[in-house]
Amino acid sequence: MTDNWGRHALLAAAYGQLSEREEAGKALRDMLRLRPNVGATIQREVEKWFDPEYGQRLIEGLRKAGLEIGDRTGTSVAVKATDSGASRAEEGFWVAVLPFKYSGSSAELTALAEGLTEDIVTGLSRFSYLKVIARSSTSRYANQAVDIRSAGKELGARFVMEGSLRQAGSKLRLAVQLVDAVSGAHLWAENYERSFNPEAVFELQDELVPRIVSTIADAHGILPHTMSEAIRGKSAEQLSPYEAVLRSFSYAERVTPEEHAVARAGLEQAVKVAPSYGYAWAMLAFLIADEYGFGFNPQPNPLERALQAARRAVELDSSGHRGYQALATVLFYRREIQAFRTAAERAIALNPMDGCNIAQLGAYIAYAGEWERGCALVDQALQLNPNHPGWYWFPLFFNAYRKRDYQGALNFALKINLPGLHSTHIVLAAVYGQLGQREEASKALQELLKLMPKIASIARPALGMRFDPEMVEHLIDGLRKAGLEIADNLPSGTS
Repeated sequence: MTDNWGRHALLAAAYGQLSEREEAGKALRDMLRLRPNVGATIQREVEKWFDPEYGQRLIEGLRKAGLEIGDRTGTSVAVKATDSGASRAEEGFWVAVLPFKYSGSSAELTALAEGLTEDIVTGLSRFSYLKVIARSSTSRYANQAVDIRSAGKELGARFVMEGSLRQAGSKLRLAVQLVDAVSGAHLWAENYERSFNPEAVFELQDELVPRIVSTIADAHGILPHTMSEAIRGKSAEQLSPYEAVLRSFSYAERVTPEEHAVARAGLEQAVKVAPSYGYAWAMLAFLIADEYGFGFNPQPNPLERALQAARRAVELDSSGHRGYQALATVLFYRREIQAFRTAAERAIALNPMDGCNIAQLGAYIAYAGEWERGCALVDQALQLNPNHPGWYWFPLFFNAYRKRDYQGALNFALKINLPGLHSTHIVLAAVYGQLGQREEASKALQELLKLMPKIASIARPALGMRFDPEMVEHLIDGLRKAGLEIADNLPSGTS
């Protein structure tokens, strides 16, 4: 407990024992920004560093500060709720998962309902930007009718998830919904219908939980969209470090230079104010890397700056997947392929429920030459979150294109549907060119030139950021057939 989060823990414990609630709450919030899941591990941490008597005094102080601490096998974290969700907005948007309900007599389905609840809480806790209320705080709502807005107020949760199981013969239906506990608005609801086999309860649980968690929590999920939209009106100077992270999710939805500039400014301010906030460093690394990858708002030495930010993120939070995802991205662009693969596999292992993470790194793994492995990961990501953005289809397009399956490639390209992104028109023009569909190729090329008037002079270096020379020339061939005049032997460089 000698690093930054540990210092905040000691302060929180001391203020808790002194009953100085305001100071205790501030120290606790600072600690949770660095280690959101600390309530699940604090018992083990204390046992490693301190003798039992002193350790228990620390635990007591943290509880008095407001940290809810489970037993040594706990997996989630929460602060005791004393205020409404609205009044806790400064601390972040808290999420509660109420016990899933089953009213029948099947012991297997009762166990499934409990297992789903527990695993969803655990899965959401892997996303360290989320603040998840511990299951021990929500267990009192089991087996009773619950008013979501009242429960949210009692728990201090802005968002509440609930679910129910029903059985009809061999068929099982799981109904899940996510509600804004302040407004009462339904943010998301889904029914999952499956065949039920009592001997396959764990398999069913392992299939459903990642889908629910990714749909709710990954970068294109319901929660980051809702949270980021709630603060879009704030300037970079008005954002807290936590809000700057949430604001950056808007850039994931709107990949434009304008959104990039706003998100980067907020994150740069965040790491100045909270230099130990690992998640902010990770998100900043992505934004800086896109100065290179997309040419957005470029500043000097983007890959070096992005590498420093990503390494800082991993240093501050070695158990968080976002830092490793950022590090893998930068290493891919730097063509340090072996190091990239190590960081990518680490990021995927740390959070196998983050569909966006899996899709992005799967794409880079494919572009680095492991096409089968990379595309399999992308297929997995497509299944995790049905609300995925169109860019998930790019690696599948390129895989079909490289095999000269141009009709299959076109089928994938038409699913991308991101007209504001220049890469969309590059792939359409190239594949239409290869198919000899001149009218469609010309239209795609015109749209490309609107977004990138100088594409003919930078096509090779731009494509070379991601692909090997053979693939670059194959794409150049398609663009030429579409009507783009690209000279041979252009000097290499960056866009």
